[in-house]
Amino acid sequence: MNESLHQARTVDAHQPFQIGDWRVEPDTGRLIKDGRSIKLEPKVMDLLIYLTQQPRRVLAREELEQAIWAGTVVGYDALTSAIIKLRKAFGDDPHRPWLIETVAKKGYRLIAPVTELDSTLPAPMPGPVVQRRRLLGATALAILAVVGLAIGWFVLDRLGSRTARVPSIAVLPFTKLGDDPKLAYFSDGVREDIITDLSKLSGLQVIAHNPVFASPEQPLPIKSVAETLDVRYVLEGSVRRSGDDIRITAKLIDIETGAHLWAEGYNRRMRELFTVQDDVTRNIVTALALTLTDEEKEYVARRDTRSVEAYDLFLQGQVRYARNLRDDNVNARNYFLRALALDTDFTRAHGALALTHADDFRFSWSQDPAASANAALHHAERAVALDARSPQAHWVLGYVHLYVRRDHTAALKMGTRATVLDPNHADSHALLAVSQLYAGDTQASVRHIERAMQLSPIQSARYRSVLGFAHYFAGRHDQARVVLEQALEQNPARLLPQLYLAATLSQLGKLDEARWLTDTIRTEHPEFKLQRWAETQPLANQTQRRKILDDLRRTGLN
Repeated sequence: MNESLHQARTVDAHQPFQIGDWRVEPDTGRLIKDGRSIKLEPKVMDLLIYLTQQPRRVLAREELEQAIWAGTVVGYDALTSAIIKLRKAFGDDPHRPWLIETVAKKGYRLIAPVTELDSTLPAPMPGPVVQRRRLLGATALAILAVVGLAIGWFVLDRLGSRTARVPSIAVLPFTKLGDDPKLAYFSDGVREDIITDLSKLSGLQVIAHNPVFASPEQPLPIKSVAETLDVRYVLEGSVRRSGDDIRITAKLIDIETGAHLWAEGYNRRMRELFTVQDDVTRNIVTALALTLTDEEKEYVARRDTRSVEAYDLFLQGQVRYARNLRDDNVNARNYFLRALALDTDFTRAHGALALTHADDFRFSWSQDPAASANAALHHAERAVALDARSPQAHWVLGYVHLYVRRDHTAALKMGTRATVLDPNHADSHALLAVSQLYAGDTQASVRHIERAMQLSPIQSARYRSVLGFAHYFAGRHDQARVVLEQALEQNPARLLPQLYLAATLSQLGKLDEARWLTDTIRTEHPEFKLQRWAETQPLANQTQRRKILDDLRRTGLN
Protein backbone atom coordinates (compact mmCIF):
# COMPACT_ATOMS: atom_id res chain seq x y z
CA MET A 1 0.00 0.00 0.00
CA ASN A 2 1.37 3.43 -0.89
CA GLU A 3 1.99 5.18 2.44
CA SER A 4 1.69 8.60 0.80
CA LEU A 5 -1.98 7.96 0.22
CA HIS A 6 -2.57 7.57 3.93
CA GLN A 7 -0.98 10.52 5.63
CA ALA A 8 -2.25 10.95 9.19
CA ARG A 9 -4.02 14.23 8.48
CA THR A 10 -7.04 15.47 10.31
CA VAL A 11 -10.09 15.66 8.08
CA ASP A 12 -12.28 18.67 8.78
CA ALA A 13 -15.58 17.27 10.05
CA HIS A 14 -17.47 20.00 8.16
CA GLN A 15 -15.59 20.16 4.86
CA PRO A 16 -16.09 17.85 1.86
CA PHE A 17 -13.43 15.27 1.07
CA GLN A 18 -12.80 12.46 -1.42
CA ILE A 19 -12.60 8.70 -0.74
CA GLY A 20 -11.85 6.70 -3.85
CA ASP A 21 -14.31 7.94 -6.47
CA TRP A 22 -16.75 9.24 -3.89
CA ARG A 23 -17.23 12.84 -2.75
CA VAL A 24 -18.20 12.95 0.93
CA GLU A 25 -20.18 15.90 2.29
CA PRO A 26 -20.23 15.68 6.11
CA ASP A 27 -22.62 18.61 6.61
CA THR A 28 -25.31 17.14 4.36
CA GLY A 29 -24.53 13.52 5.21
CA ARG A 30 -24.23 12.65 1.52
CA LEU A 31 -21.97 10.49 -0.63
CA ILE A 32 -21.85 11.54 -4.29
CA LYS A 33 -20.51 9.62 -7.27
CA ASP A 34 -21.33 10.07 -10.97
CA GLY A 35 -24.30 12.22 -10.04
CA ARG A 36 -25.72 9.54 -7.71
CA SER A 37 -26.28 10.58 -4.11
CA ILE A 38 -26.52 8.35 -1.02
CA LYS A 39 -27.67 9.67 2.35
CA LEU A 40 -25.87 8.29 5.42
CA GLU A 41 -27.37 8.16 8.89
CA PRO A 42 -25.72 10.71 11.25
CA LYS A 43 -23.91 8.12 13.36
CA VAL A 44 -22.67 6.29 10.27
CA MET A 45 -21.25 9.57 8.91
CA ASP A 46 -19.66 10.29 12.31
CA LEU A 47 -17.99 6.87 12.16
CA LEU A 48 -16.67 7.52 8.65
CA ILE A 49 -15.22 10.87 9.68
CA TYR A 50 -13.56 9.34 12.74
CA LEU A 51 -11.97 6.62 10.60
CA THR A 52 -10.69 9.17 8.07
CA GLN A 53 -9.05 11.19 10.83
CA GLN A 54 -6.86 8.20 11.73
CA PRO A 55 -6.10 6.33 8.49
CA ARG A 56 -4.25 3.01 8.67
CA ARG A 57 -4.47 2.90 12.48
CA VAL A 58 -6.30 -0.12 13.85
CA LEU A 59 -9.10 1.24 16.00
CA ALA A 60 -10.48 -1.06 18.68
CA ARG A 61 -14.22 -1.62 18.99
CA GLU A 62 -14.21 -0.01 22.45
CA GLU A 63 -12.50 3.15 21.16
CA LEU A 64 -14.95 3.52 18.27
CA GLU A 65 -18.00 2.95 20.47
CA GLN A 66 -16.74 5.55 22.95
CA ALA A 67 -15.95 8.07 20.21
CA ILE A 68 -19.18 7.72 18.23
CA TRP A 69 -21.71 6.85 20.93
CA ALA A 70 -20.13 8.65 23.90
CA GLY A 71 -22.39 8.64 26.95
CA THR A 72 -24.89 6.41 25.15
CA VAL A 73 -25.98 2.88 26.00
CA VAL A 74 -25.58 0.87 22.80
CA GLY A 75 -26.12 -2.74 21.84
CA TYR A 76 -23.16 -4.86 20.71
CA ASP A 77 -24.40 -4.72 17.12
CA ALA A 78 -24.38 -0.91 16.89
CA LEU A 79 -20.81 -0.60 15.58
CA THR A 80 -21.06 -3.69 13.38
CA SER A 81 -24.28 -2.42 11.86
CA ALA A 82 -22.67 0.97 11.09
CA ILE A 83 -19.65 -0.72 9.47
CA ILE A 84 -21.97 -2.85 7.33
CA LYS A 85 -23.89 0.25 6.22
CA LEU A 86 -20.66 2.03 5.27
CA ARG A 87 -19.49 -0.94 3.23
CA LYS A 88 -22.85 -1.25 1.50
CA ALA A 89 -22.91 2.46 0.63
CA PHE A 90 -19.38 2.43 -0.83
CA GLY A 91 -19.63 -1.02 -2.42
CA ASP A 92 -16.84 -2.39 -0.22
CA ASP A 93 -16.30 -6.17 -0.09
CA PRO A 94 -15.34 -7.28 3.44
CA HIS A 95 -13.49 -10.27 1.99
CA ARG A 96 -11.41 -8.08 -0.35
CA PRO A 97 -11.80 -4.62 1.17
CA TRP A 98 -10.63 -1.38 -0.39
CA LEU A 99 -12.30 0.88 2.18
CA ILE A 100 -12.34 -0.67 5.66
CA GLU A 101 -10.24 -3.61 6.80
CA THR A 102 -11.38 -5.85 9.66
CA VAL A 103 -8.40 -6.86 11.79
CA ALA A 104 -9.36 -10.06 13.58
CA LYS A 105 -9.83 -9.68 17.34
CA LYS A 106 -8.42 -6.11 17.18
CA GLY A 107 -10.79 -3.78 15.36
CA TYR A 108 -11.10 -1.83 12.11
CA ARG A 109 -8.96 0.50 10.04
CA LEU A 110 -9.49 2.72 7.03
CA ILE A 111 -7.30 1.65 4.11
CA ALA A 112 -8.75 3.84 1.33
CA PRO A 113 -7.01 7.06 0.23
CA VAL A 114 -8.55 10.28 1.53
CA THR A 115 -8.20 13.60 -0.33
CA GLU A 116 -9.32 16.99 0.92
CA LEU A 117 -11.50 18.99 -1.49
CA ASP A 118 -12.08 22.68 -2.05
CA SER A 119 -15.37 23.37 -0.28
CA THR A 120 -16.10 26.26 -2.66
CA LEU A 121 -16.40 23.92 -5.64
CA PRO A 122 -19.86 22.61 -6.43
CA ALA A 123 -20.59 18.92 -6.14
CA PRO A 124 -19.97 17.05 -9.39
CA MET A 125 -22.97 16.84 -11.67
CA PRO A 126 -23.50 13.98 -14.10
CA GLY A 127 -23.02 14.85 -17.79
CA PRO A 128 -26.53 13.80 -18.82
CA VAL A 129 -27.99 16.21 -16.31
CA VAL A 130 -26.07 19.13 -17.82
CA GLN A 131 -27.07 18.11 -21.33
CA ARG A 132 -30.74 17.85 -20.46
CA ARG A 133 -31.07 21.16 -18.57
CA ARG A 134 -32.19 23.18 -21.60
CA LEU A 135 -34.77 20.58 -22.55
CA LEU A 136 -36.07 20.46 -19.00
CA GLY A 137 -36.28 24.24 -18.87
CA ALA A 138 -38.48 24.30 -21.95
CA THR A 139 -41.04 21.98 -20.34
CA ALA A 140 -40.71 23.12 -16.74
CA LEU A 141 -43.90 25.18 -16.57
CA ALA A 142 -46.08 22.37 -17.90
CA ILE A 143 -44.51 19.83 -15.58
CA LEU A 144 -44.84 22.19 -12.63
CA ALA A 145 -48.62 22.19 -12.89
CA VAL A 146 -48.73 18.38 -12.93
CA VAL A 147 -46.26 18.15 -10.06
CA GLY A 148 -48.34 20.57 -8.03
CA LEU A 149 -51.38 18.36 -8.37
CA ALA A 150 -49.31 15.27 -7.58
CA ILE A 151 -47.82 16.86 -4.47
CA GLY A 152 -51.24 17.87 -3.27
CA TRP A 153 -52.52 14.34 -3.70
CA PHE A 154 -49.40 12.91 -2.06
CA VAL A 155 -49.68 15.17 0.99
CA LEU A 156 -53.35 14.31 1.45
CA ASP A 157 -52.56 10.62 1.04
CA ARG A 158 -49.72 10.80 3.57
CA LEU A 159 -51.90 12.64 6.05
CA GLY A 160 -54.57 10.00 5.67
CA SER A 161 -52.02 7.22 6.08
CA ARG A 162 -50.53 8.82 9.15
CA THR A 163 -53.94 9.17 10.72
CA ALA A 164 -54.65 5.49 10.13
CA ARG A 165 -51.19 4.25 11.07
CA VAL A 166 -50.89 2.21 14.24
CA PRO A 167 -48.77 4.09 16.83
CA SER A 168 -45.27 2.67 17.12
CA ILE A 169 -42.99 2.67 20.14
CA ALA A 170 -39.42 1.58 20.89
CA VAL A 171 -38.48 0.67 24.43
CA LEU A 172 -34.81 1.54 24.81
CA PRO A 173 -32.47 -0.34 27.17
CA PHE A 174 -32.96 0.95 30.69
CA THR A 175 -29.85 2.46 32.23
CA LYS A 176 -28.51 0.48 35.17
CA LEU A 177 -27.61 2.80 38.03
CA GLY A 178 -25.33 1.60 40.80
CA ASP A 179 -21.94 -0.05 41.07
CA ASP A 180 -22.84 -3.74 41.06
CA PRO A 181 -22.47 -5.12 37.49
CA LYS A 182 -24.15 -8.35 38.59
CA LEU A 183 -27.47 -6.52 38.78
CA ALA A 184 -27.52 -5.63 35.08
CA TYR A 185 -29.89 -8.58 34.57
CA PHE A 186 -32.49 -6.81 36.69
CA SER A 187 -32.71 -3.61 34.61
CA ASP A 188 -32.84 -5.70 31.43
CA GLY A 189 -35.61 -7.81 32.93
CA VAL A 190 -37.71 -4.78 33.90
CA ARG A 191 -37.46 -3.47 30.34
CA GLU A 192 -38.33 -6.82 28.78
CA ASP A 193 -41.43 -7.13 30.95
CA ILE A 194 -42.62 -3.66 29.94
CA ILE A 195 -42.10 -4.70 26.30
CA THR A 196 -44.11 -7.85 26.93
CA ASP A 197 -46.95 -5.85 28.48
CA LEU A 198 -47.05 -3.34 25.63
CA SER A 199 -46.94 -6.11 23.03
CA LYS A 200 -50.27 -7.38 24.38
CA LEU A 201 -51.97 -4.26 23.00
CA SER A 202 -53.39 -4.63 19.50
CA GLY A 203 -53.38 -0.86 18.90
CA LEU A 204 -49.63 -0.45 19.37
CA GLN A 205 -46.61 -1.59 17.35
CA VAL A 206 -43.68 -2.35 19.62
CA ILE A 207 -40.06 -2.49 18.51
CA ALA A 208 -38.73 -4.87 21.07
CA HIS A 209 -35.14 -5.84 20.34
CA ASN A 210 -31.98 -3.95 21.16
CA PRO A 211 -32.46 -0.46 19.76
CA VAL A 212 -29.18 1.37 20.21
CA PHE A 213 -29.91 5.01 20.92
CA ALA A 214 -30.53 5.85 24.58
CA SER A 215 -28.64 8.60 26.32
CA PRO A 216 -29.03 9.35 30.02
CA GLU A 217 -26.33 12.03 30.00
CA GLN A 218 -27.37 14.02 26.93
CA PRO A 219 -30.55 14.75 24.98
CA LEU A 220 -32.01 11.81 23.10
CA PRO A 221 -30.85 11.81 19.45
CA ILE A 222 -34.42 11.90 18.21
CA LYS A 223 -33.69 12.01 14.47
CA SER A 224 -31.35 9.05 14.69
CA VAL A 225 -33.95 7.02 16.54
CA ALA A 226 -36.63 7.96 14.01
CA GLU A 227 -34.47 7.08 11.01
CA THR A 228 -33.16 3.83 12.46
CA LEU A 229 -36.25 2.39 14.13
CA ASP A 230 -39.08 4.12 12.23
CA VAL A 231 -41.09 4.76 15.38
CA ARG A 232 -43.15 7.69 16.63
CA TYR A 233 -42.60 7.21 20.38
CA VAL A 234 -39.69 6.20 22.59
CA LEU A 235 -39.70 4.97 26.17
CA GLU A 236 -36.44 5.32 28.09
CA GLY A 237 -35.66 4.91 31.74
CA SER A 238 -33.29 3.80 34.46
CA VAL A 239 -33.23 1.23 37.24
CA ARG A 240 -31.40 1.25 40.55
CA ARG A 241 -31.54 -1.59 43.04
CA SER A 242 -29.96 -1.73 46.45
CA GLY A 243 -31.00 -4.68 48.57
CA ASP A 244 -34.78 -4.58 48.83
CA ASP A 245 -35.02 -0.96 47.62
CA ILE A 246 -35.61 -0.11 43.97
CA ARG A 247 -35.85 3.14 42.03
CA ILE A 248 -37.29 3.06 38.53
CA THR A 249 -37.69 6.08 36.26
CA ALA A 250 -39.50 6.10 32.92
CA LYS A 251 -40.04 8.78 30.29
CA LEU A 252 -42.23 8.66 27.16
CA ILE A 253 -41.09 10.90 24.30
CA ASP A 254 -42.78 11.88 21.05
CA ILE A 255 -39.80 11.81 18.68
CA GLU A 256 -41.56 13.88 16.02
CA THR A 257 -42.00 16.85 18.35
CA GLY A 258 -39.48 16.11 21.10
CA ALA A 259 -42.25 16.52 23.68
CA HIS A 260 -42.19 14.51 26.89
CA LEU A 261 -45.67 13.01 27.04
CA TRP A 262 -45.18 11.42 30.44
CA ALA A 263 -42.42 10.91 33.01
CA GLU A 264 -42.39 9.32 36.43
CA GLY A 265 -39.98 8.17 39.13
CA TYR A 266 -40.77 5.35 41.55
CA ASN A 267 -39.04 4.72 44.87
CA ARG A 268 -40.41 1.40 46.05
CA ARG A 269 -39.65 -1.89 47.72
CA MET A 270 -39.01 -5.00 45.65
CA ARG A 271 -42.41 -6.46 46.56
CA GLU A 272 -44.01 -3.51 44.71
CA LEU A 273 -42.13 -4.11 41.45
CA PHE A 274 -45.11 -5.51 39.55
CA THR A 275 -47.25 -2.58 40.64
CA VAL A 276 -44.67 -0.22 39.13
CA GLN A 277 -44.63 -2.14 35.84
CA ASP A 278 -48.44 -2.06 35.71
CA ASP A 279 -48.42 1.69 36.34
CA VAL A 280 -45.91 2.32 33.52
CA THR A 281 -48.11 0.42 31.07
CA ARG A 282 -51.28 2.22 32.18
CA ASN A 283 -49.64 5.63 31.81
CA ILE A 284 -48.41 4.82 28.29
CA VAL A 285 -51.92 3.69 27.32
CA THR A 286 -53.32 6.96 28.69
CA ALA A 287 -50.66 9.17 27.09
CA LEU A 288 -51.16 7.61 23.66
CA ALA A 289 -54.96 7.63 24.02
CA LEU A 290 -55.14 3.91 23.22
CA THR A 291 -58.48 2.17 23.45
CA LEU A 292 -58.26 -1.28 25.00
CA THR A 293 -60.78 -4.06 24.63
CA ASP A 294 -62.13 -5.63 27.82
CA GLU A 295 -60.06 -8.72 27.02
CA GLU A 296 -56.88 -6.64 26.68
CA LYS A 297 -57.55 -4.85 29.96
CA GLU A 298 -57.84 -8.18 31.71
CA TYR A 299 -54.80 -9.69 30.00
CA VAL A 300 -52.49 -6.72 30.60
CA ALA A 301 -53.31 -6.91 34.30
CA ARG A 302 -52.24 -10.57 34.44
CA ARG A 303 -48.79 -11.57 35.69
CA ASP A 304 -46.96 -14.83 35.04
CA THR A 305 -46.12 -14.86 38.72
CA ARG A 306 -46.83 -12.77 41.78
CA SER A 307 -43.72 -14.00 43.54
CA VAL A 308 -40.99 -11.37 43.27
CA GLU A 309 -38.45 -13.92 44.52
CA ALA A 310 -39.40 -16.38 41.76
CA TYR A 311 -39.27 -13.57 39.20
CA ASP A 312 -35.77 -12.55 40.33
CA LEU A 313 -34.52 -16.14 40.01
CA PHE A 314 -36.08 -16.37 36.56
CA LEU A 315 -34.25 -13.21 35.40
CA GLN A 316 -30.92 -14.57 36.65
CA GLY A 317 -31.56 -17.79 34.77
CA GLN A 318 -32.35 -15.88 31.59
CA VAL A 319 -28.92 -14.21 31.63
CA ARG A 320 -27.18 -17.56 31.85
CA TYR A 321 -29.33 -19.23 29.21
CA ALA A 322 -28.62 -16.44 26.70
CA ARG A 323 -24.90 -17.34 26.69
CA ASN A 324 -25.73 -20.53 24.76
CA LEU A 325 -23.01 -22.62 26.42
CA ARG A 326 -23.36 -26.07 27.95
CA ASP A 327 -22.41 -25.18 31.53
CA ASP A 328 -24.50 -22.00 31.48
CA ASN A 329 -27.45 -24.03 30.22
CA VAL A 330 -27.19 -26.26 33.30
CA ASN A 331 -26.87 -23.25 35.61
CA ALA A 332 -29.84 -21.55 33.97
CA ARG A 333 -31.95 -24.67 34.48
CA ASN A 334 -31.18 -24.63 38.18
CA TYR A 335 -32.44 -21.05 38.49
CA PHE A 336 -35.66 -21.90 36.62
CA LEU A 337 -36.23 -24.93 38.85
CA ARG A 338 -35.75 -22.77 41.96
CA ALA A 339 -38.25 -20.26 40.55
CA LEU A 340 -40.79 -23.03 39.94
CA ALA A 341 -40.28 -24.34 43.47
CA LEU A 342 -41.61 -20.97 44.66
CA ASP A 343 -44.40 -20.78 42.07
CA THR A 344 -45.32 -24.00 40.27
CA ASP A 345 -47.59 -22.10 37.84
CA PHE A 346 -44.96 -19.62 36.63
CA THR A 347 -45.59 -19.75 32.86
CA ARG A 348 -42.38 -18.19 31.62
CA ALA A 349 -40.24 -20.31 33.94
CA HIS A 350 -41.83 -23.46 32.47
CA GLY A 351 -41.11 -22.15 28.98
CA ALA A 352 -37.51 -21.27 29.81
CA LEU A 353 -36.97 -24.65 31.46
CA ALA A 354 -38.29 -26.32 28.30
CA LEU A 355 -35.69 -24.44 26.24
CA THR A 356 -32.81 -25.67 28.39
CA HIS A 357 -33.91 -29.28 27.88
CA ALA A 358 -34.49 -28.68 24.16
CA ASP A 359 -30.97 -27.31 23.76
CA ASP A 360 -29.52 -30.24 25.67
CA PHE A 361 -31.11 -32.45 23.03
CA ARG A 362 -30.39 -30.19 20.07
CA PHE A 363 -26.68 -29.66 20.77
CA SER A 364 -25.99 -33.21 22.06
CA TRP A 365 -25.23 -31.95 25.56
CA SER A 366 -27.47 -34.48 27.27
CA GLN A 367 -26.41 -37.82 28.73
CA ASP A 368 -30.01 -39.00 28.23
CA PRO A 369 -31.42 -37.42 25.02
CA ALA A 370 -34.79 -39.16 25.33
CA ALA A 371 -35.30 -37.78 28.85
CA SER A 372 -34.31 -34.28 27.69
CA ALA A 373 -36.75 -34.48 24.78
CA ASN A 374 -39.60 -35.57 27.05
CA ALA A 375 -38.85 -32.85 29.61
CA ALA A 376 -38.70 -30.17 26.91
CA LEU A 377 -42.10 -31.16 25.52
CA HIS A 378 -43.67 -31.47 29.00
CA HIS A 379 -42.66 -28.01 30.19
CA ALA A 380 -43.45 -26.34 26.84
CA GLU A 381 -46.95 -27.84 26.84
CA ARG A 382 -47.36 -26.83 30.48
CA ALA A 383 -46.50 -23.21 29.61
CA VAL A 384 -49.15 -23.11 26.88
CA ALA A 385 -51.71 -24.75 29.18
CA LEU A 386 -51.07 -22.12 31.86
CA ASP A 387 -51.41 -19.18 29.43
CA ALA A 388 -52.99 -19.96 26.08
CA ARG A 389 -52.59 -16.29 25.06
CA SER A 390 -48.83 -16.12 25.57
CA PRO A 391 -46.93 -15.76 22.26
CA GLN A 392 -43.71 -16.65 24.10
CA ALA A 393 -45.19 -19.96 25.30
CA HIS A 394 -46.34 -20.89 21.79
CA TRP A 395 -42.95 -19.90 20.41
CA VAL A 396 -41.22 -22.22 22.90
CA LEU A 397 -43.53 -25.11 22.01
CA GLY A 398 -42.85 -24.48 18.33
CA TYR A 399 -39.10 -24.50 19.03
CA VAL A 400 -39.44 -27.88 20.75
CA HIS A 401 -41.54 -29.29 17.92
CA LEU A 402 -38.92 -28.21 15.35
CA TYR A 403 -35.60 -29.01 17.01
CA VAL A 404 -36.60 -31.92 19.26
CA ARG A 405 -39.52 -33.65 17.56
CA ARG A 406 -38.65 -32.63 13.96
CA ASP A 407 -42.35 -31.91 13.44
CA HIS A 408 -42.36 -29.03 10.96
CA THR A 409 -46.13 -28.90 10.68
CA ALA A 410 -46.57 -28.51 14.45
CA ALA A 411 -43.78 -25.93 14.59
CA LEU A 412 -45.45 -23.89 11.86
CA LYS A 413 -48.78 -24.11 13.67
CA MET A 414 -47.24 -22.78 16.90
CA GLY A 415 -45.32 -20.05 15.10
CA THR A 416 -48.45 -18.91 13.31
CA ARG A 417 -50.43 -18.87 16.55
CA ALA A 418 -47.69 -16.81 18.24
CA THR A 419 -47.71 -14.19 15.47
CA VAL A 420 -51.51 -13.95 15.66
CA LEU A 421 -51.26 -13.32 19.41
CA ASP A 422 -48.45 -10.78 18.94
CA PRO A 423 -47.68 -9.61 15.38
CA ASN A 424 -44.67 -7.72 16.83
CA HIS A 425 -42.96 -10.87 18.16
CA ALA A 426 -39.89 -11.06 15.92
CA ASP A 427 -38.72 -14.44 17.23
CA SER A 428 -42.03 -16.00 16.23
CA HIS A 429 -41.54 -14.81 12.65
CA ALA A 430 -38.00 -16.21 12.83
CA LEU A 431 -39.44 -19.55 14.02
CA LEU A 432 -41.73 -19.60 11.00
CA ALA A 433 -38.73 -18.79 8.80
CA VAL A 434 -36.56 -21.66 10.02
CA SER A 435 -39.50 -24.07 10.03
CA GLN A 436 -40.27 -23.21 6.42
CA LEU A 437 -36.58 -23.36 5.56
CA TYR A 438 -36.08 -26.86 6.94
CA ALA A 439 -39.38 -27.97 5.39
CA GLY A 440 -38.00 -26.92 2.00
CA ASP A 441 -39.96 -23.70 1.31
CA THR A 442 -37.17 -21.13 0.93
CA GLN A 443 -39.44 -18.46 -0.54
CA ALA A 444 -41.71 -18.42 2.53
CA SER A 445 -38.63 -18.59 4.75
CA VAL A 446 -37.17 -15.41 3.24
CA ARG A 447 -40.50 -13.62 3.63
CA HIS A 448 -40.75 -14.44 7.34
CA ILE A 449 -37.12 -13.75 8.24
CA GLU A 450 -37.26 -10.39 6.48
CA ARG A 451 -40.34 -9.59 8.56
CA ALA A 452 -38.42 -10.56 11.71
CA MET A 453 -35.59 -8.27 10.66
CA GLN A 454 -38.04 -5.41 10.12
CA LEU A 455 -39.40 -5.88 13.62
CA SER A 456 -35.87 -6.00 14.97
CA PRO A 457 -34.12 -3.15 13.11
CA ILE A 458 -30.81 -3.71 14.83
CA GLN A 459 -30.59 -7.05 13.09
CA SER A 460 -29.00 -9.86 15.04
CA ALA A 461 -26.52 -12.32 13.59
CA ARG A 462 -29.10 -15.10 14.08
CA TYR A 463 -31.59 -13.49 11.70
CA ARG A 464 -28.97 -12.74 9.08
CA SER A 465 -27.79 -16.34 9.31
CA VAL A 466 -31.27 -17.70 8.58
CA LEU A 467 -31.57 -15.38 5.57
CA GLY A 468 -28.19 -16.63 4.35
CA PHE A 469 -29.26 -20.27 4.76
CA ALA A 470 -32.41 -19.60 2.72
CA HIS A 471 -30.42 -17.96 -0.09
CA TYR A 472 -27.99 -20.90 -0.08
CA PHE A 473 -30.69 -23.54 -0.40
CA ALA A 474 -32.48 -21.45 -3.06
CA GLY A 475 -29.28 -21.42 -5.14
CA ARG A 476 -28.68 -17.67 -4.70
CA HIS A 477 -25.09 -18.24 -3.66
CA ASP A 478 -23.77 -14.73 -4.30
CA GLN A 479 -26.48 -13.31 -2.03
CA ALA A 480 -25.90 -16.06 0.53
CA ARG A 481 -22.22 -15.18 0.70
CA VAL A 482 -22.86 -11.49 1.36
CA VAL A 483 -25.42 -12.11 4.10
CA LEU A 484 -23.44 -14.89 5.82
CA GLU A 485 -20.28 -12.76 5.85
CA GLN A 486 -22.30 -9.98 7.48
CA ALA A 487 -23.63 -12.44 10.08
CA LEU A 488 -20.11 -13.62 10.90
CA GLU A 489 -18.87 -10.06 11.12
CA GLN A 490 -21.46 -9.53 13.85
CA ASN A 491 -20.60 -12.78 15.63
CA PRO A 492 -17.46 -14.50 14.25
CA ALA A 493 -17.69 -17.54 16.55
CA ARG A 494 -21.08 -18.94 15.45
CA LEU A 495 -20.69 -22.38 13.92
CA LEU A 496 -23.78 -22.54 11.68
CA PRO A 497 -23.01 -19.47 9.53
CA GLN A 498 -19.40 -20.67 9.29
CA LEU A 499 -20.59 -24.00 7.88
CA TYR A 500 -23.07 -22.48 5.46
CA LEU A 501 -20.55 -19.91 4.26
CA ALA A 502 -18.03 -22.69 3.60
CA ALA A 503 -20.69 -24.60 1.63
CA THR A 504 -21.59 -21.42 -0.27
CA LEU A 505 -17.95 -20.77 -1.20
CA SER A 506 -17.72 -24.37 -2.36
CA GLN A 507 -20.70 -23.79 -4.68
CA LEU A 508 -19.04 -20.61 -6.00
CA GLY A 509 -15.87 -22.56 -6.84
CA LYS A 510 -13.81 -20.71 -4.23
CA LEU A 511 -12.42 -23.83 -2.57
CA ASP A 512 -9.26 -22.14 -1.25
CA GLU A 513 -11.37 -19.68 0.71
CA ALA A 514 -13.74 -22.43 1.83
CA ARG A 515 -10.88 -24.61 3.08
CA TRP A 516 -9.43 -21.71 5.02
CA LEU A 517 -12.80 -21.39 6.76
CA THR A 518 -13.13 -25.12 7.46
CA ASP A 519 -9.63 -25.08 8.97
CA THR A 520 -10.95 -22.42 11.34
CA ILE A 521 -13.94 -24.64 12.18
CA ARG A 522 -11.61 -27.57 13.01
CA THR A 523 -9.51 -25.34 15.25
CA GLU A 524 -12.45 -23.79 17.10
CA HIS A 525 -14.58 -26.96 17.21
CA PRO A 526 -12.15 -29.92 17.36
CA GLU A 527 -14.98 -32.31 18.30
CA PHE A 528 -17.00 -31.47 15.16
CA LYS A 529 -18.11 -34.41 13.02
CA LEU A 530 -19.93 -33.59 9.78
CA GLN A 531 -22.22 -36.63 9.60
CA ARG A 532 -23.23 -36.36 13.25
CA TRP A 533 -23.95 -32.66 12.81
CA ALA A 534 -26.09 -33.34 9.73
CA GLU A 535 -28.15 -35.89 11.67
CA THR A 536 -29.04 -33.24 14.27
CA GLN A 537 -30.34 -30.77 11.67
CA PRO A 538 -34.15 -30.81 11.24
CA LEU A 539 -33.94 -31.00 7.45
CA ALA A 540 -37.08 -32.63 6.06
CA ASN A 541 -35.91 -32.15 2.48
CA GLN A 542 -33.32 -34.82 1.68
CA THR A 543 -32.14 -32.88 -1.37
CA GLN A 544 -31.13 -30.05 0.97
CA ARG A 545 -29.35 -32.50 3.26
CA ARG A 546 -27.34 -33.99 0.37
CA LYS A 547 -26.50 -30.53 -0.94
CA ILE A 548 -25.01 -29.23 2.32
CA LEU A 549 -23.12 -32.50 2.95
CA ASP A 550 -21.67 -32.65 -0.58
CA ASP A 551 -20.62 -29.01 -0.51
CA LEU A 552 -18.91 -29.32 2.88
CA ARG A 553 -17.18 -32.59 2.01
CA ARG A 554 -15.77 -30.86 -1.07
CA THR A 555 -13.99 -28.46 1.30
CA GLY A 556 -12.33 -31.37 3.10
CA LEU A 557 -14.60 -31.28 6.15
CA ASN A 558 -15.62 -34.68 7.50
